[in-house]
Amino acid sequence: MIRTDVVIIGGGATGCGIARDLALRGIAHYLVEKDDFAAGATGACHGLLHSGGRYVVTDPVAAKECIEENMILRSIGKKCVEVTGGLFVRLPGDSKRFRDRFLRSCEEVGIPTEVLSPTRALDLVPALNPVLEEAIKVPDCSIDPFRLCMLNAITSRQKGGGILTHHKVIEIVKERGRCVGIKAQDQFTRQVKEIRARVIINATGAWGAKVAALSGSDVPMTLSKGSLVITNHRLTNMVINRLRPPSDGDIIVPNEAVCLAGTTSIAVDDPDAVEVLSREVDIVVSEAERMIPNFRTTRMIRAYTGVRPLLKADGGDSRAISRGFKIIDHDNGMYSILGGKLTTYRLMAEKMVDAIMRDFGLDTPCQTAEKPLDGQDELSGYPLSKRLKDISGIICECELVSRDEVERVVNRIGTKYIGDIQHRTRLGMGPCQGGFCTYRALGIMHDMGRVTSEESMRVLREFLQRRFKGIRPALWGDQLREEQLVESIYLGILSMGNDL
Repeated sequence: MIRTDVVIIGGGATGCGIARDLALRGIAHYLVEKDDFAAGATGACHGLLHSGGRYVVTDPVAAKECIEENMILRSIGKKCVEVTGGLFVRLPGDSKRFRDRFLRSCEEVGIPTEVLSPTRALDLVPALNPVLEEAIKVPDCSIDPFRLCMLNAITSRQKGGGILTHHKVIEIVKERGRCVGIKAQDQFTRQVKEIRARVIINATGAWGAKVAALSGSDVPMTLSKGSLVITNHRLTNMVINRLRPPSDGDIIVPNEAVCLAGTTSIAVDDPDAVEVLSREVDIVVSEAERMIPNFRTTRMIRAYTGVRPLLKADGGDSRAISRGFKIIDHDNGMYSILGGKLTTYRLMAEKMVDAIMRDFGLDTPCQTAEKPLDGQDELSGYPLSKRLKDISGIICECELVSRDEVERVVNRIGTKYIGDIQHRTRLGMGPCQGGFCTYRALGIMHDMGRVTSEESMRVLREFLQRRFKGIRPALWGDQLREEQLVESIYLGILSMGNDL
């Protein structure tokens, strides 16, 4: 049995942010996540560090939080933020009245803006639709959600915090009606660990209601599925938004070597039973094409979906629900933190830990807004110049990931999961989506003695099933032809026909 002060359930941005804040305030803690970091809405977002512009008309409180946190994250997390800038583009037919409200609202909450002529906007982003009537520049950025979580977790580990990934909470331990711990099962070995704590924090996002129910508690949530698509290269170096009320397919975000476009908003009941529908891909591509015309002819390499954990609302469009957050004290030793956005994760963590400090009778102040994230140099990866020195050692040609880099990650975290390597190296995140490098990485893990032959095949089967689930909605043109090649490799050369 493990004893600590606080158990955090959930390894998304909020959970990892809470762990970092607790660590900096000297509170012993354990974080437990059923998959890898950022496995929920954090990793399934569009990687946009909001300026607040998207919500400034409909939800000014959330917009103000976004612009303030945007500036903080630029300062403390430089290695996971790309300062791209953003444009809100107004196309023929888009409301001038909304444009005026947008500018007034931005001024009121403190979002800096600059109105650009069509010529100036096209100078900045030549791929924009030339019929645009104007654009408004805002301080949007792109952000790497996986790296963000890992950087927060580094501080936790450095200060003695415990982190268990791939451990699913199967029970909330209660004594005399109070939550006193959790039981978590290792997803690979099936071993169960028990952790006792003074307080349990439910930071599981869309799974918040399920986890709260384990303790006999209830949380008011509305779940909204958002689907996105990924292009095989960058079409823009700035974030592009449509200057209209939030709707489907009105955001394009450059991230690393690709672009992410989305999103939809569909009410769902179960975060474990969602998938991307072909019609959602069509909607996103059609709307993105209106902002960047050659989006339609660009190769789509993947579609994916995440579930937004919104505050409870009765009926209506989920886009109208506040993107604010709420902390619930269940008065039984458990807290739940609901709502919010990736951009406001640090603020959410600060308010959650403030509540814990009051509960413990302590007044140590928060340091997360001033102190840079630890480990940014360690997580910056191998520089391109170093990778190119040994082309023969490259196992992922799309992202130039070397054998040495894979071995370094496997040795550091002792993983048996391909996804863990992907999140730390970008292996398999390029145009082939892991089709040509996954089996190589598993071979390396096998050579290192990390997995047996049987475990390798099981991990590979699970990976391929997840991979195809994301690729299937985007199978046309060049992507379809490449998938036929990948299929022949696995069904023919590797003889996996009976396993898939």
